[in-house]
Amino acid sequence: MKAHFGKFALIVVAGSLALGGCATTGSVKRAQARADQAFVEGQKGQADAARAQGTAEAAGTAAQHAQGTADAAGSAAQGAGAAAQQAQATANAAAANGEQITALSTRLHRLEAAEWRRKHPKKAHHKHHPKKPPVQTSEGQARFHQ
Repeated sequence: MKAHFGKFALIVVAGSLALGGCATTGSVKRAQARADQAFVEGQKGQADAARAQGTAEAAGTAAQHAQGTADAAGSAAQGAGAAAQQAQATANAAAANGEQITALSTRLHRLEAAEWRRKHPKKAHHKHHPKKPPVQTSEGQARFHQ
């Protein structure tokens, strides 16, 4: 690139000399100094462009990485949703089983109680005899049985 730019500067200087007629040594030196300065500025511009290109490539790489991370997060969210649905189905099945277990437990308790009552019939209650009336004494007072 340096060789091309140097040739371009020489052509510019030669062209300006041809158009301007005779050139002095001072004017040629000034033209060469300007060409050198333009060359240095061009190199700075190329360096800035190369840095900008590197930054753009790094940004592109970061964007690709971010997209990959977002895709992985989306996949994880879908997996979590599926796991939640499966857990809900399991919980519903457990609730249904719990109701069935409660019903069977109640039935078993009733059957055990009926079996116990069959083996242990109620005992006959003792009849209470009516109270005897008090005995009258010769003094006219009631005397209670002792």
